[in-house]
Amino acid sequence: MSKFIIKPNGYHEGLVKNLYSGNEGEVLTFLQEMYQANIVYPFEKEQYAFLKKLCFEDIEHSKRLSEILVLMGADPKYIKINNVWISGKSVDYVKSYKQMLYTNLELKEKVIIDYREAISKITDKNINLILSLNLEDEIMHKNMILRQIEKIKE
Repeated sequence: MSKFIIKPNGYHEGLVKNLYSGNEGEVLTFLQEMYQANIVYPFEKEQYAFLKKLCFEDIEHSKRLSEILVLMGADPKYIKINNVWISGKSVDYVKSYKQMLYTNLELKEKVIIDYREAISKITDKNINLILSLNLEDEIMHKNMILRQIEKIKE
């Protein structure tokens, strides 16, 4: 991605920072999924593999977003928009796999809305290309989670 030229733009920066470290941002999402994967690991290898896959793909999303921020001259700190540092307090410490899936589904639905909104507001084609890649993955993740929920209902 570093081949792209992305010019500084405070408005675009704010939108990307929200996707990166907002309340439903990629950093909080992968922290949530990492915690969940660690909880199920000793007991359920299939569930662990699923949550780990989501986690690593969301880490990749956060790397893409942080690269956009750095290219704009911003610092991709682990700070929410309201200047509150991201911490373990932000993780939902549910223990039921079904509840984990519903928590993740809600996060995915919110981040999909946020990506679509950011894409509609950002005029830089290079940024939108990257955001569109992340959005496609998030839609795929949502569908994967829905399939996991259906497995539980069976």
